[in-house]
Amino acid sequence: MNNKKFGLRVRKLAVKVLGKVGVREKIIEPPSIESNSPFVYYAYFDTIEIIHGIEGIIGSTELPNSLIIRPGKFKFDEKTYDLNREGLYRFVYPGKENHQRIVYEKNIDALLSGISWIYSHGNSDDNKTYQEINEKALYSKIFATCGSISEWAKKILEENNIKARIVSSLTLEQWNSYDNGHILLEVYRNDFKKWVVYDLDNNSFFSTNGTPLSLIEFSTQSAVSDYMINYLASNSNVDVANFVDGKTNYDYAFLMEARFANENSRKQWYKRVMQVPLIGDGKFNYFFNDSDISRVMSYSSYYKHMNKEQFLKQFYSE
Repeated sequence: MNNKKFGLRVRKLAVKVLGKVGVREKIIEPPSIESNSPFVYYAYFDTIEIIHGIEGIIGSTELPNSLIIRPGKFKFDEKTYDLNREGLYRFVYPGKENHQRIVYEKNIDALLSGISWIYSHGNSDDNKTYQEINEKALYSKIFATCGSISEWAKKILEENNIKARIVSSLTLEQWNSYDNGHILLEVYRNDFKKWVVYDLDNNSFFSTNGTPLSLIEFSTQSAVSDYMINYLASNSNVDVANFVDGKTNYDYAFLMEARFANENSRKQWYKRVMQVPLIGDGKFNYFFNDSDISRVMSYSSYYKHMNKEQFLKQFYSE
């Protein structure tokens, strides 16, 4: 149903309801979308800032047809916008069009924050290819699960010469059909000279005493809830309207809202799912936990045990 037909139905319903309570005045037609004004805003971590354009488009160029762009001056609706800071920019003309781009040059935090702003947890985009997600992300949010967002972000980082890898975790508690582990992204940060784990599915990374944590460090700290959650974005993080199981038609909205209602519920969830850290080499995913080895390996034929010393040497020798 298009906007015009929907608006007409709403107005007819309003007339009917108001008539029942004795209100007979004619409902005034709302202004058309032609009266709307376009605007541009910048998003970085928890900051939203309106960007003011300059009249005219001399010296500016069209927005590139790629999600990741370099700083520059670009035109939108007959105005020039100077995108000189790294992070996400959104170009909004209500009722007409939306666009978004991530400006990236060297600030990894800005790149990851931009990805987090674009993404919300759901599953409607899980089956899209990398190219299809990139194309949709030019004008829309992306709704996918932890594995999909981690894979998408990994490819973006690698295309920008940033070392990253997919990592995962498993619980040793009772298994169920939906909540036994998690998939995350680990990024090698030259500025910290270490691997740092990012939960882009939940817009988060983790730290103790100001130092960001790796996967195995976060696994250790999550067991005692001794860490800080740092948020890469403050967007609407869950697609509660459309997160429905494709096989059973089960609606996960209630579950997701309860899980992420507050920081305590988040930490309780991390305490469950982060018990066994796993890192892959392209063939298998390895873990070093010595308890319940056979049980962990029974969860997947791709899970292999490795002693901790060998694990650290292979995956954290940097």
